[in-house]
Amino acid sequence: MNNSNPCRQCGVCCKKGGPALNRDDLDLVRQGYIRHDQLLTIRQGEMGYNPASERLEPVPVELLKIRGQGNSWTCLFLTEESNGCTIYAHRPSTCRLLQCRQPEPLLATIYRNTLRRADLINPGDPILAEIERHELACPGQLFTGLLAETAEDALSRLNEMVRADLAIRAEVAQKTGISLELEFFLFGRPLFKQLAGSGIECVEENGKIRLQRRILPSPASGRRE
Repeated sequence: MNNSNPCRQCGVCCKKGGPALNRDDLDLVRQGYIRHDQLLTIRQGEMGYNPASERLEPVPVELLKIRGQGNSWTCLFLTEESNGCTIYAHRPSTCRLLQCRQPEPLLATIYRNTLRRADLINPGDPILAEIERHELACPGQLFTGLLAETAEDALSRLNEMVRADLAIRAEVAQKTGISLELEFFLFGRPLFKQLAGSGIECVEENGKIRLQRRILPSPASGRRE
């Protein structure tokens, strides 16, 4: 059967970010085609890009996405030389569904039937208790809400959450020896990396991180008399 909407291998969709996994992709992880340390968790309530609305918004469910390359969102499995996929035969269901000229079927699946970390971890694994501890200390929805507040109390609470986030990651890494990549699967993005566009910046003092509101230059500071 002819494909009326063939992929042109332009790479645009892959450069916008790795796909989120759903339950149809569970065997891809179980069979080793996609590893845990190749995934990034976007926790419920954190800000994420919604391709349907084309804007950043709090995600209503936990998402497991394929990590980006370096500091970019380009899918880890994209080869930029050929714009090809290194796991094409075993690519996630989202990638199979995507047709760039007819995105409606894909957009209709957003936030539905998604995989969670607990789906990929043995029920008796003690790491689940560490994930729960992290969620209680640093809930994504609360963090996102505090970012939108201007009160000094909100900044103080954000400081506490950022420090708790880093402390739990450090403790678990010391006890288990996990890699940074696996940490991003277990605990998601560090909170201090989610400050972009919030008007809050992270500074280091005496080996500790502190948050402060970014001081904007005065409109008159750039004038010449």
